[in-house]
Amino acid sequence: MFTLGIDGGATAAKWALRDQKGVIKAGVSEPIDGHVYRPESKARLLKVLNEIKSAAGGEKITSVYAGITGTSSDPENNGEIIEIFQSVFGEIEIEIVMDMVLGYRAHFEFGDGIFLYAGTGSIAIYMTETGKVVRAGGWGYLLGDEGAGYWIGREAIRRTLTAIDTKSAITKGSLEAEVLDFTKCKDWNGIKEFVYSKDRSAIAALAKPVIALANKGDLSAQDILAIAADYLIDLVLQIDTVIGKSELPVIFAGGIAEAGESMIELINISIGREVSLSKVRIANRAAEIAAENLI
Repeated sequence: MFTLGIDGGATAAKWALRDQKGVIKAGVSEPIDGHVYRPESKARLLKVLNEIKSAAGGEKITSVYAGITGTSSDPENNGEIIEIFQSVFGEIEIEIVMDMVLGYRAHFEFGDGIFLYAGTGSIAIYMTETGKVVRAGGWGYLLGDEGAGYWIGREAIRRTLTAIDTKSAITKGSLEAEVLDFTKCKDWNGIKEFVYSKDRSAIAALAKPVIALANKGDLSAQDILAIAADYLIDLVLQIDTVIGKSELPVIFAGGIAEAGESMIELINISIGREVSLSKVRIANRAAEIAAENLI
C-alpha cells in the first residue's frame, strides 16, 4: 500500500511514493499544471501520472496529496483534475491543492510562519489557523514575479542589450559575456530570437549563472541580486502588514534558494529577522500528508 505525494511546478514535477515505513521511491518528471482545459496540459498530466503508476509496480496507491501550479484555491474547482487522477489510480482518496499551499504545509503548521518561494516566479504565503490563504505576489511573469528566476534572467539580458546598444566593451567573464555565451547569441537580433522563441523557463535558467557570477564578485550580477532580494523582502513585509505580525519565522524555498547562499545572505542583511533556507523535500512531505489523510 502506497501513498503518493506530488510537488508539481512550472519547471518539473517531483514525486514520492511512501509505504508505512517511509518514502521508498521518488523521482522527477516533466512539468505539470492545473490548466487541464488545454489539451497539452491534460496530456502531459496523464503521461506523468501513468509514469508514476508504472514506477509503483503492482502496488496499489491508496491516497494522493498533490500541490500543482495553476490549480484553484477552492477545492470544488479542481474536480476535473481529480477525475484525471482517478482515471489513472481509481476511486481513491485524492486531495489537490495549489503548489504553494503544499509548500506551506511542508514547512509549517497553520499560522506558524511565512513561506517565501522564488523559482521561475515569486510569492510569499501565510496560512491562518483556520487554513485561509494570505498571499503576496505570484502574479506571473507578465505582471510581477520580481526577484525570481525569470526576472533575474531578463534583467541580465536587458543589461547585455544596453551594452550592445552603447557599444560598450564586453570582456570575457563579465555578465554580458555570460549572457551571450548562454544564449549563443552575438547581437540584438540573436537575443530577440532567443527571448521570443523560448519558453520563460529558458530565460529563468539564466539566474543560475548570474548567481554564480555574483559569488565570484561580478558587480553587475551582485547588483541584480541585491535588487531581487529587495523585491522578495517586500513580499514578506506585505504579509506582515496584512496579518498584523512581524515576528513570524520565514522559510525560503525554490530554485533561487537552491542556487546558493547569495540570496539568503542579502535577504537576511536587510529584512531584520532571520530567514532560513528550506531543507525539506516537499514531495516527500506531500506523501506523508497523503498518509495522514487516511487516518
